[in-house]
Amino acid sequence: MVKPKKIAIGCQGGGMHAAFEVGVLTEILKDIRDTSRFELVGLSGTSAGALCALMVWYGLAPKPGSAGSADEAIERLNDFWEDFVAGTGAETALNLLTYGAFWAEEKEIPVLGVNVPILGLNPYGALYKVFAASLPSLGIRKQYFDLATMLEKACPDFDKVVWQDQKTRVLIGASEVVNGFETVFDSGVNKKMQSQNKGMHPVKHAKDRSRYWRQKLPLTLSGVAASGTLPSLREAEHIKADGHYWDGLYSQNPPVREFFDPPVHGSKEPEHVPDELWIIRINPQQWPEVPSSNKDIQDRQNELMGNLSLNKDLDFIMAVNAWAEDYKGQQFAKDHKHVTVRTIKMEKKTADSLSYSSKFDRSRAFMDELRKEGRKVTRDWLDSWHKGKAGCYPEDAAYP
Repeated sequence: MVKPKKIAIGCQGGGMHAAFEVGVLTEILKDIRDTSRFELVGLSGTSAGALCALMVWYGLAPKPGSAGSADEAIERLNDFWEDFVAGTGAETALNLLTYGAFWAEEKEIPVLGVNVPILGLNPYGALYKVFAASLPSLGIRKQYFDLATMLEKACPDFDKVVWQDQKTRVLIGASEVVNGFETVFDSGVNKKMQSQNKGMHPVKHAKDRSRYWRQKLPLTLSGVAASGTLPSLREAEHIKADGHYWDGLYSQNPPVREFFDPPVHGSKEPEHVPDELWIIRINPQQWPEVPSSNKDIQDRQNELMGNLSLNKDLDFIMAVNAWAEDYKGQQFAKDHKHVTVRTIKMEKKTADSLSYSSKFDRSRAFMDELRKEGRKVTRDWLDSWHKGKAGCYPEDAAYP
């Protein structure tokens, strides 16, 4: 009998473009349910990708009244995004206002006679707080504009998850603002499979000598909210004793190298180390031409920011693969197995048609369109993977 491959999936952040990932993950979960060809050992995500990764992980997690399953993960993932989009008439109007403002700014269209960013309200300012406080009275659900409320509603039994029985690890990327720590919230810490590391904070014990400008903390809903905190739209997420956080786009999009960390106890090849790493890429690697308009420049800057840190991590995995091949039979090769990296991405015409402003379009029609494409692309991709014909990174990150 062929041993199932261990698969980890990384979900890039990119606002509403992550609806594509909802479709991708839905089809992957169906394949897990219906076949025994692979085992999902890890999920990671940043920003909107963190929301996708969390909901799949939570659906798979054992908790009171549920052992967790692929079907539950599919349901929770899709229900979350159905709740995330504009649902009421007031929310639809607000979405048209906010998305329309970003769109007008991209097109350099004067709004009310002024061609400036009209959504430049400071989330720390009194005007912003008055505006946010007035939204429920206008018929806008609190969870629509408050990410913490939405996460609590979507994961009511988060604190009751049976960590020791959880087979899938999840990594959530965020950026600590004050000290500049690259931060990962890791369910492996909750499970005590991984050790917590508070970066360059003062150490309490001599054994805690490894300190870096990055840190690994337990998984919390506050950590997921931190991963999705755009500083122009939301105050920095304050996690007591651990810092203040912005979107993970500024550090890792998504985290992947932590999948290869040694365990606290046990073998040199911990259970979460994947045979394959699948990246759902929603920020295209390439651009059709040199950006020249303000719209294209802003769009490309955001895409590059979302890809560069990821590519560095993936390229290092490729380097370790090459070193293991060079030193085959030696200790290094025994300690580092080959990891195949693959890419799942949108069709080129779709990627080319999207822009920075569309990342803020929370309309149901737009979500349904991207989710549908994610399912279609992934059905074809999985068929190729099962036949041994799926591509590999770095070639498959590019469009033909």
